Amino acid sequence: MKTNYLISYIYISFFNNQKLISYILNINLSSTNTVINVNNIKGNPKLFYSAGMFNLQKNQKIRQPKAMILILRALLLKSKIFRTKPVAVHFNNLFFNYQSYIFKKLKRKIFTKFVVSYIYRSHNGCRLKKKKRIKIRTRTRKL
Repeated sequence: MKTNYLISYIYISFFNNQKLISYILNINLSSTNTVINVNNIKGNPKLFYSAGMFNLQKNQKIRQPKAMILILRALLLKSKIFRTKPVAVHFNNLFFNYQSYIFKKLKRKIFTKFVVSYIYRSHNGCRLKKKKRIKIRTRTRKL
């Protein structure tokens, strides 16, 4: 019974020109900046925001929840299409705690169908991290 329902749902959604996902909301957190961009399904960019556009500088751009909430607030004010069209949300390098917090906030304002989380963090296997060498400098006396 469940498989028949699933097949009929896919049949109705594809053949009645209803798309399962209309837009993709990418939330990128790099080590230096916070970037949010919206693409349609074909990959064409629709909106782009970064933390620098809101006069956030240095460590303010990296702070995960603060910068992201500020950018998302501006994004949601600008575009009303996310309330009716289905959206996929992609998180890149976002902490899990913040991910659930932001998803709860987005769920009220955006019609989300799909959430994907990518974590690109390098690791060194079982080896210990390389220790930084400290140079010992001696002061010279001035006569």
